[in-house]
Order: sequence, then C-alpha cells, then structure tokens
Amino acid sequence: MRSSLFALVRKDLRAYFDQPTGYILIVVFVALLSWWFFRTTILTLEASLRPLFSVEFAIDRPSLPWVLAFLTPAATMRLLAEEQRDGTLELLLTQPVRAWIVLLGKFLAGFLFVTLWMAATLGIPLALETAGDMDWGAVVAQYVGGMFLAASFVAIGLFTSSLTRNQIVAFLLGLTFIVLLMLMGLEQVAVTLPDRVAGLVQSLSPVTHFSSIARGVIDLRDVLYFVALTSTFLSATFLTIRGKSLSHFSPQYRNLQLGVAGLIVFSLLVGWFGSSIGGRLDLTSDKLFTLSPGTVKIISDLDDLVTITLYKSKDPPPQISLVTRDVTDFLRDFAAGSDGKVKIVEKFPLDDPDARREASLAGIPPREFAEVGQTEVSRKIGYLGLTMTYTDRREVLPFIPTVDGFEYRLASQTNKMIANTLKSVAFLTGYGEKAADVDLTILAGELQGAYEVRQVSAVDGGSLDLSGVDVLIIAGPTQQVPDAVQESLHGYLANGGKAMVLIDMFVVDPSVGLVAIPNPNSFAGFVSRYGIVVDENLVFDLRSHETLVFTTQLGDTPREYPYWMRVPIADQKVAGGVQSAVLPWASPLGITDAPIGEVDVVPLLETTSFAAIDFNPGDLRPNSPVFDNVTQQNLIESLMGVTVTGRGDAGDTTGDFRLVIVGDSDWLTDSLANRSPDNLLLALNLIDWLAQEDALASVRDKVVSSRQLLFSSTTHQRVVRLANVVGVPILFVIIGFVRFFIRRRVTQRSYSREK
Repeated sequence: MRSSLFALVRKDLRAYFDQPTGYILIVVFVALLSWWFFRTTILTLEASLRPLFSVEFAIDRPSLPWVLAFLTPAATMRLLAEEQRDGTLELLLTQPVRAWIVLLGKFLAGFLFVTLWMAATLGIPLALETAGDMDWGAVVAQYVGGMFLAASFVAIGLFTSSLTRNQIVAFLLGLTFIVLLMLMGLEQVAVTLPDRVAGLVQSLSPVTHFSSIARGVIDLRDVLYFVALTSTFLSATFLTIRGKSLSHFSPQYRNLQLGVAGLIVFSLLVGWFGSSIGGRLDLTSDKLFTLSPGTVKIISDLDDLVTITLYKSKDPPPQISLVTRDVTDFLRDFAAGSDGKVKIVEKFPLDDPDARREASLAGIPPREFAEVGQTEVSRKIGYLGLTMTYTDRREVLPFIPTVDGFEYRLASQTNKMIANTLKSVAFLTGYGEKAADVDLTILAGELQGAYEVRQVSAVDGGSLDLSGVDVLIIAGPTQQVPDAVQESLHGYLANGGKAMVLIDMFVVDPSVGLVAIPNPNSFAGFVSRYGIVVDENLVFDLRSHETLVFTTQLGDTPREYPYWMRVPIADQKVAGGVQSAVLPWASPLGITDAPIGEVDVVPLLETTSFAAIDFNPGDLRPNSPVFDNVTQQNLIESLMGVTVTGRGDAGDTTGDFRLVIVGDSDWLTDSLANRSPDNLLLALNLIDWLAQEDALASVRDKVVSSRQLLFSSTTHQRVVRLANVVGVPILFVIIGFVRFFIRRRVTQRSYSREK
C-alpha cells in the first residue's frame, strides 16, 4: 500500500516537470510575488513578511494567498480530468489499489508541487536577514499557514478536476470556488450584508482564518478550519471517484454520501462556532499578540465593561498603514483575552459623517500625510485614534503613531480609569533643569496615562513641598540649588522618597557650537552623599556610537560621532528588557563610601570595552583630535548610570529610598526620545521601578524589537532584490532546460538486443 502511494505521487510529480507548464507556474509565482514585495518593502523598509502574506485584495498589490488562489487551480486541473479524458482513471481503479490511495496520491502530488512554489520564496526572508533582524518565529508561522492554505486550495482544485474531463473547465470551476471563498472574507463584501449574516459568511472564508496565522499566531480554531475544509473537499472528491465504480442505489454509496455530508456539516460548524475553541501558539519572538501578565491582572480588576472605540481609515495612508494593521490586530486580541470585559467598536470617520462628528467631539482630529506622486506631492487625510469608556470615565488617545509600547499605553489608561488615585511624578524646576513642558514633553506625555504629572519648585528660595510626590525627577540643573532646597530633597529621600537625578558636568549647545562648557552648578555634590561621584570629564566610545548628520562645505554629511554612545544596559531586571540607550556627552560615575551609611549600589549603564575618557573636553566635533590619541591602553569600561537603594540618615529615617543616577540629562530630551525609542522605554521602566508599579512594569517588559531594514549600500539592496526577482526564476528555467535535454537524450537513445 505504501509503495503504491509513493509510486502514484512520484508519477504525478514527474508529470509536472516533464512539461513546461510546471516551470512556467513556478517562475510566474516567484517572480510576481518577489517583484511586488520588494517594490513595497524598499519603501517601508520593514524586515517583515507581512505584506507578502497579506489577505487584502488589490490587483496592483498581489500577495501570496491571492496568487495561490489564482494559480493553484492551474496546477490541479489535470490531476483527475486528464485521467478521465484518457480513460486511465477507470483502468487505475480496477487495479489492486484502493480508491482512497489514488485520491491521496493525487492530493499529495499537487500539494507538494504547490509547496515547492512557496519554498522557492524562502530566499526573500533569507535575503532580508542580511539587512535586518527577521522575526523567524513569525516567518515559520506564516509559511505553516501558507501550507494549510495551499492544502485547502489543492483539495478544492482536485474536487473540480474530478467533475469534468476538460482541464479548462476544471480550472475555471476551481478558480470560481476558491475566489468566492476568499471574497467572502473581505470587509468590502461583508459590509453589504446584515451584521449576523456577514459574521457567519466571514467565518467560512479562508481569509478570516489565514489572517491570524499570517501575524505569527497559530490558533487551534484556524487549524481545525483548514483541516475541515481540506477533508470536506477530499471526501467530496472521493465520493465522485467512487461513484464511477459504485451503483448510486447501493447501500455502500448511500453510506458514503452520509459520511461526506457529515464532514461538510462539521466544516460549517467549525467555521461558524469555532471562535469558542481555545488554544493558540504565539510564535513571534516578542510575543506581540499575547497579553502580558500585568495586562491580564489589570483587566481582571475590571468590574464593568470597557468600550474601546477605534477611529481609523479604511484605506490608511502608507505612513500609518502598518501601524493601523497592528493596532487593529492587537485590540482584537485585547478583547479576546478579557473574558468579555472589553468591547471593541471600529468606526471610519472618512466614510461616515456621524463617526467623523463623534471623533471631533472626542478630541480625535484627522492627520494629514504627504503622498509623493510622479509629478506632484498630494495630501491625504487619515485617522488612527481611540477612546476608552469605563462607567462615567473616558480616556482618549488622539493618535497612535507606533505599535511600540501600545500595550503599555492601553494597560496604563485602563489602570488609570479603574484606580481611585494615581501616583505622582514631579519634575523639579527653577534651577535650569530640563523642563517637562519644553524639553521632556514626550516623556511627560507618556507618563500622563499612568501617573499624575506635575512640576514642583521652591517659593522664594525656601524649602520644597514634596508631600504627595511619589517620584521626583531632577533633570540636569545648571543653576545654584539653595541649601534649603537640597535639605528638603535629602529629607524627602530620608522619608522613603524616590528620585531620578541626572547630572550634567558640561553643557553643550549644538546651535552655538560643539563645545563642552563646564557646569559649576551640576548638582554632583548632592549625589555624593549617597556614595556616587560624578567625574568632571566626558566618555566616548569608538565602536558603539551613533552616526549623525553634520553640515559641512560639501553639504549635509553623515559622520560617526563617538560622543553619542550606545551604552548597554547592565541591570536588565530594572530596565525591563531594554538592551541599550543612547547617551550624548555623558560623564562617568564612581562609587565610594556613602556618608549616610550603608547603601546598595547596582550598575545600570556601562559602556563597552571600546570606550575611552576625554579628561579635558572642549572640542566635541566629529573630527576632534582626542580620537587620534586613543591607544589600547586608554580604552576602559566606564559606569554611566546606577541605581541606589537604602535607608536615610541613622536615627532620622522612616522608610527605604530609591535613586536612579545618570551622568547625563540630554538622553531624555524629545530629540533623543524620537531618535532612540529605547531611551524613552528605559526612562518609563525606571520610573515604574522607582514608583514600584510592578503591574505596569511587567507590561513594558515586553519590548517590541525594531525590525528595520538597513542595507549597507545601494549595491546590497540591488543584489537582494535581483537575487529573488530574477535569480530564483532563472534557476528554475535552467533546471527545466537541463531536464529537457536529459529527457531528450534518453528518448533518442538507440537500444539493441544483445546477440
């Protein structure tokens, strides 16, 4: 039985490659998908295969599911139709081979051939890995989903091939079946139907079930759907085949009909009611579509329904198309994991005047995006914001620029609505610090959802009123802080206060020039009381640093800039999964005995072994002479940030204090937060640690890795593109010609009987 199955599979597979049709299908499939995918990816520069596996239908943007839908019937049309036309099917069924073996052999041959098409596209993720960090867990899930989709399409094509002797008719029937099933899952079709009917129709479409797998999530209900769909059409095909050798009035044929009908009913039930089936596997490396334990805890504390209304564009501008897709996916998962405590409502303001009016009243304005055409730049309006309603409270996110940190924002807003009181984060002002409403607006804005944010200052140089302040941020003073204020700060810490102190030993104003100006009011003396010494010099790193654009006589030129260091995180537990942060013009820290007594100091930020110290900083230009004088002996790892915990002065303390000390304040400014999202994530995690908000901190532990394509050169980009668009198809063309000449030589060989 096994040998018969292998023989049938081998025969039909060989038939694909004995004719040019098989090679044409492979070449068209790979070339078309690769060409479109790289045309899109070169613009978005996203190291992801999501566009390749998109289920959205667009003639000018073909994706793997839709190309499979159109080409698979061409691959299966001959499997049974040709056998019936030539009269070999009846001959095959009279052999001592069971009909289901014949059917399984045909199915496996078609499935393996179509799977080969997808395998030929593996060069795309392999090539992208040379320019970015691919999420290989998601890639595995996407190709597994593609195999499920291919199996169902092959089963449908095999069924239509069994209905006729004409291959063209079989192709058209298969194409009609598959395309209709795919169209049933599109929103454009669903909106024309009543809500209840639309939901049932969409649940029967491969589009609905494949879209989840394409994200990197293998859901048991989706797997059951594809298994049921495939088995249903295989059973129908088996019924057709057996009907050619059985009397339609025999009990055996009637039993066969009942079995096929049962499988069809099972497929419908799985499609309609499969949403109640649990079990899923999130293969994405960052577990992007699995709620963090902290989020689950916050949701579990809900005692009423939270309604999230998402205002978005049906056809979003390219700048936010990827974000819109990911936000929509996550909100659906957020609701699915809430046990009915969260309801998601989607509205489209551009298409619905009532929704547009609601969005405007809620404080969600439209955003304008530029679209560059061949001859002009046009403007396109887009929406991507949401409101959250819980009892009589409402929170608004006017615009969602990125999915990075979106789960935290959602969880923090929910936590804010259900909390009776919020903890307070205060920024010290009045002494030349970085201000929350001027320099640190992005950080302050992110904190708004989870904390009460305010500013504190001394009145007439007197003491500070820090009552009710849970976390205090002192961001780089440049003016003398009065002794009375310093004593207030020491008293705050002695009573269990929490503070982030950022020290600038030098002031650098790029608008004036890249010159280090000593800061006599750096506030370094304050932290020495806690055993931390800030050295009066700057650190640079010759290997781990940023590349900045500088204006020269030749125009804007990118230059490596060692003074802007990419510093690794030394304490991952406090940092919440962030790997590194960018520190510009930072000074190193030293650890000494603390005058207040025993404290626990833990390194937070520490440079690589390629860092060196500029003991007399002045000229900070990218061609500074100090870089030329560095030797192997000058290289040394430097401590750039620490956390300090302990108790206050002996006999005058009522609680434990926490401190975060960093030898730089520029790393929290808006420009750095925009340039390096890791800086913002690190700051938020540190504030959560200071405030001891463990639930929120665990949410942000799930850091979304940046998956951006960074080609080393234009040549690198061109090679990656041409290798897939042209190289792989040419390889199959060569294989086809080689096989053709080998077969021709064999067929033209003369044989003679030995005498």
